[in-house]
Amino acid sequence: MRLENYTTVPDATLREIIRFACPPGVSGFDLAVKNSSGGYRGRAYSRGTGYHERAGRCPPYIIVGRWKEQPLRWLKPYKFCDWKSAYLGVTVYSDVEAIVYIVAHELRHLWQERVKRGHRVWGARGQHSERDADAYALHVLREWRRK
Repeated sequence: MRLENYTTVPDATLREIIRFACPPGVSGFDLAVKNSSGGYRGRAYSRGTGYHERAGRCPPYIIVGRWKEQPLRWLKPYKFCDWKSAYLGVTVYSDVEAIVYIVAHELRHLWQERVKRGHRVWGARGQHSERDADAYALHVLREWRRK
């Protein structure tokens, strides 16, 4: 696993989050954490991308966007997706919690790619389910809060 960090979040914290959120059987991926002006976001490329080629091969690649204009103090909770869609709603209370949630969600997509017929959460549709990835991320976030 290779980490590219373009933010002020310490590398040690990001590596701890990745180890904590990584589902069993997922390895050999690269992860980039960048600043984003449009809020928190993430994207998983299970077969890599052309612009992220390393030594002639394209490993799985995850990009996490961290909201760079987020205030230093959280005056109110940040809500991910509070409308009805394939995504589940969740509220995070800090910058680190948001990163935990997004990393877990995107790592679950890599797991879904590797495990074609594994257990999915109720209501999941298809192999690459957003509902399943959100349910896993919510589970990881709750465990992170207990820790």
